[in-house]
Amino acid sequence: MLKASRKILLIFIDGLGIGEDDPRLNPLLHHPDIWPAKNHKPDFNGLSNIPIDACLGVEGLPQSATGQTALLTGINAPKLVGKHLQGFPSRKLIELLKNESIFVHLTRNGYNATFANAYRHPEDITPFSRLSVTSHAFKASGQPFRSVEQIEKREALYHDFTNRSLGDKWGDIPILSAQEAADILVGIAKKEHFTLYEHFMTDILGHKGDKSAILSLIRQLSDFIHSTLTLANEEGIKIIITSDHGNIEDSSVKTHTRNSVPFIWNFDSEIIDENQPERITDVIPLIKKILIG
Repeated sequence: MLKASRKILLIFIDGLGIGEDDPRLNPLLHHPDIWPAKNHKPDFNGLSNIPIDACLGVEGLPQSATGQTALLTGINAPKLVGKHLQGFPSRKLIELLKNESIFVHLTRNGYNATFANAYRHPEDITPFSRLSVTSHAFKASGQPFRSVEQIEKREALYHDFTNRSLGDKWGDIPILSAQEAADILVGIAKKEHFTLYEHFMTDILGHKGDKSAILSLIRQLSDFIHSTLTLANEEGIKIIITSDHGNIEDSSVKTHTRNSVPFIWNFDSEIIDENQPERITDVIPLIKKILIG
């Protein structure tokens, strides 16, 4: 068994694929030190990248419900249900998450596994609440969701890590810089064996197609990832960054894409070389290999 002191931070960025090598089409190329393109690898110190498949052998555009379920269970969810499903998970996917979620597997094996995201009203979540895949994946482990109020205590991070989208009604919640948000996230990850953080504004803005808003978001996100990587490297935290499908990397469309998604990591590649992921279903088995053996 590998040392339980190993810590992994999985940053899931919804709707982020590997696009063309043209910044006019691919806004990610305005920050090439972090984000890969089809013939470009990021050059941030110590960062590695390979493309992985998100289509999983199923016709049509990859979608969030099946893509995220596949990512967080290691099981080919679109093949299981016979198609790509968008939005919230179906009953069949929820049952799969209850049994095969990475959170369930790790907690059963005695490892600490947490979801860093803050919820506006976690106290209102019931067995009948309509929840996202990531929420069902974490809920299956029986742990409580983090609240917005915990952001002030540096115990949680909103999906919009700046907190700007929370609006005026959350007036006591501070607006965070990329550095401050990164510091909170790494502070959480230091205390856990496995931490998941989800950011989905990329997919939302990719669908809207507002190029100015997209460029602004990517600038903020790149600063946040840059700061997180720097802090994580100092703390010896292993970071994996990946996605469920493409979207924001192609400004010529407002839909998802069939592009590969990035698998980005910041640690010694020996274990990656031995267990190199090829599809999004390979991410969780790799994480289990690193932590459990």
